[in-house]
Amino acid sequence: MKNLIVKAGATLTGALSDGVLSVAGVYGGTVKFNWNAINKVNFTAYSAGTPQVSTATIAGTLTAGNVISFQLVQDLKKKNNVLPDEYLALISHTISATDTVTTIAASIVAQVNALPFEIVATNSAGVVTLTATAPYNVFTYAEVKDDGANLTLAPGTAGVAPLGVTGAELVAMEVEGAVAGSNYDVFEFFYAAPFIGDNIVADGNQKIVLYVESTVSTTDLENSLKALDIADVTGATVSDINGALAQVREYLAKLS
Repeated sequence: MKNLIVKAGATLTGALSDGVLSVAGVYGGTVKFNWNAINKVNFTAYSAGTPQVSTATIAGTLTAGNVISFQLVQDLKKKNNVLPDEYLALISHTISATDTVTTIAASIVAQVNALPFEIVATNSAGVVTLTATAPYNVFTYAEVKDDGANLTLAPGTAGVAPLGVTGAELVAMEVEGAVAGSNYDVFEFFYAAPFIGDNIVADGNQKIVLYVESTVSTTDLENSLKALDIADVTGATVSDINGALAQVREYLAKLS
């Protein structure tokens, strides 16, 4: 897979002529594709999403020996390669004779905050608030045991996963040219059978990714991908495409 990146502050443009799509503004210079070899393009605009905020409330009559527990799960696959993709833990407390709703909530908070979740837990008078840490905006939790009906889970603010990618994530991926403080839209080109003369060459199908700073306009490139002028996508001569006959596969937008 080829990973390319748009320079910080650059303008991303697409020029389509004689079946060749030239994408300018890409890190390292202009990249050329044969339009007919592009099977599909996915475009994802950057969005920070919304961190989930949910609560676990302790209330009611407390009976020593009763157990309060719930399961907490969060997708952490972007965090590192050490943790499982879906990190799961059982948060549990056995009520003692001296417990109050506040001490039980404090126990839950301590357990959550001690684990490698991207969640911050706080306690206010028996109400545990669980707040996801961006960009790990979503988690799930479900009651496992509540002997004395002392635990109430409330979904609160639903988490919305982020879209696109942050500069910090690209830096961690060692993508050349990434700026840690920027956010990036993502173009995914599914590209087949590159023609002679293209400056991306690979055998068979390939996914080529362009990371585009979210402040950069992509209108010209999108219009070129949609092939607004049929004359531009018919290809050139037989020799230009390494002996294969030029053809227009479909005259329609290739953006999904």
